[in-house]
Amino acid sequence: MRSMKSGVKVTIARKQGGAALEARMRKMLGVNGPGVYLGVPAANNRKVQLTALADRSNGKKRKAKLLKAAAGELNNAELLYIHTNGSPARGIPARPVLQPAVQAEGNRQAIAAELAAAARASLGGDKPGKFRSLKRAGLAGQNAARNWFTDPRNNWAPNAPSTIRRKKSDKPLIDTGALRASITYVVSEE
Repeated sequence: MRSMKSGVKVTIARKQGGAALEARMRKMLGVNGPGVYLGVPAANNRKVQLTALADRSNGKKRKAKLLKAAAGELNNAELLYIHTNGSPARGIPARPVLQPAVQAEGNRQAIAAELAAAARASLGGDKPGKFRSLKRAGLAGQNAARNWFTDPRNNWAPNAPSTIRRKKSDKPLIDTGALRASITYVVSEE
């Protein structure tokens, strides 16, 4: 599975007839062909999401909190980048989501099984089956990443005491749920 940030690296040893095999493998794996991407599309507008959440909210305080957050200038893709890498200047510790969630025991195997099924379907000429498996791999990755926010294996630093007082929660990155909900997958046919 490829991350929106970085691609999969494929090394193919050249043997007799290797050029044709390399072309088929590249196409099958999504290098110059179909692929699965996991992350937050930059076009995913945080303001629209938070405003929609506020509209559905019953509590006045929660609604005000969501509308205040919607006024921010960063989109969810930028926020995920900041939280993945941390920001010492802002006192934000690194709390990576995508890579550790996909690589975690149990998650990795489920995603790999779907990617293997996509490879088998591709080699067998079953284009619909290939895309079904790629979509299932993407959904497995999406669910793994969304669940990572509350997975105890994430080993994230707890919220600072000042943040706990302000947000009334010691759980990092789940204040509004907008960032978590914005993580999705895309199957590209190109």
